[in-house]
Amino acid sequence: MSGNTGVADHDELARTTLRKVTWRLGVLLFFVYVLNYLDRTNISIAKLKMQPDIALSETAFGLGAGLFFVGYVLFEVPSNMILYRVGARYWIARIMFTWGLVSMAMFLVRDEWSFYALRFLLGVAEAGLVPGVILYLSQWVPAVRRARLISVFYIAVPVSTVIGAPLSTWLMGFTPWGLTGWQFMFLAEGFPCLVMAFVVVRYLTDKPAQATWLSERQRAWLVAELEREDKANSAGGHRAVSLRAAVRDRGVLGMSFAFFAMIIPLYAMAFFLPTIVRQMGSFSTAQIGWLTAIPYAFAALAMWLLARNSDRTGERTRHYVVPALAGVAGLVLGALSLTGSPLLALTGFTLAAIGCISTLPVFWAHAPYLLSGPATATGIAFITAVGNLAGFVSPYMVALIKGDGPGQGNSSAAVLVTAVFLTGAAVTMAGVGRRIRRRSGAAAGAPATQPSANT
Repeated sequence: MSGNTGVADHDELARTTLRKVTWRLGVLLFFVYVLNYLDRTNISIAKLKMQPDIALSETAFGLGAGLFFVGYVLFEVPSNMILYRVGARYWIARIMFTWGLVSMAMFLVRDEWSFYALRFLLGVAEAGLVPGVILYLSQWVPAVRRARLISVFYIAVPVSTVIGAPLSTWLMGFTPWGLTGWQFMFLAEGFPCLVMAFVVVRYLTDKPAQATWLSERQRAWLVAELEREDKANSAGGHRAVSLRAAVRDRGVLGMSFAFFAMIIPLYAMAFFLPTIVRQMGSFSTAQIGWLTAIPYAFAALAMWLLARNSDRTGERTRHYVVPALAGVAGLVLGALSLTGSPLLALTGFTLAAIGCISTLPVFWAHAPYLLSGPATATGIAFITAVGNLAGFVSPYMVALIKGDGPGQGNSSAAVLVTAVFLTGAAVTMAGVGRRIRRRSGAAAGAPATQPSANT
């Protein structure tokens, strides 16, 4: 009886501790990423009015949208290495403050060259946020419980669109101080980042040992649990522990390609879905904003359910592959329905959003089984850097395929191309999961199988 009581007490301590971590850190970082993703993608709404105002071609828009990721990728690994050394608290606040300034400066865009320059600088300012947060959260929660906490952060991607698309279209209705609607929108949506930077400094805690907002017992349990996991990882011998080992590891390279392939449809939707919706019917700017938000609302719900069930069952790979393949089917349905039924097309894009967005927490839950020690920081940054190259490729590629014409034929072709990439992501992650199972089984001296908790 006393043994059962001890187990129950341990489980209750784990639940209460992780609940506090989620509410304190996960929710704070959720709001950080809502603002981040909004400022990264509000250009898709601004495009509806900005494009004719500054005579921006479709190809120039795609190039400018993608240049954000050139700056982002160039500074991503250095940024994460700095965060690993100086701590997340001040570095994430610095990232927020500088990206808020550059985001507000977007109201100064006058032609394609100023558009290119500011999008590149926005990428430089934001570089390192996502891999930094993934690294930071990995230092706070054991791997087997991590997908749910990461989902609290990543759910900001669909939520920012659910909130941001209608908000951005509403803000574009204001023209104070002689500004156009899209200029006012950039100023209004960039300013909160400056305020949030000071909130991050006040409430973010660098390490569990410094968490005075946890009880002594909770803090001791969390530190001990993370130390135990770190020792087990080091003893296992099957995880990359250096940058050189990480970039040569087939599992890490597989995750890098998969991240690249899933980012292609994610940003194709982020930057072009409002334009595609406008071509589907006679909708007002406000209606376009609401219709664009629908797929992301379902993706937010699916993300929470997937992450919760993945942590509960301990299974990772199928929780990624099955929704990703459903997303492929959705992209095909959306592409084939563009010239026929707007309802079917929107249903397809909803499945697509689930396939390439709701799987993000489960995707990152694979990383602890491939990386350990200092390689965690550089390995995560390497995966995101390679993956975010798709942020440049995707809008430029889609713009080239779509062209500047009003028809939907080329849009359908562009959507089908993104479906091919998402298929590649699903197949690759299935292979990564098999590799993790074989490697873990070999490290334990067992047959090439692995309990579902490590897949």
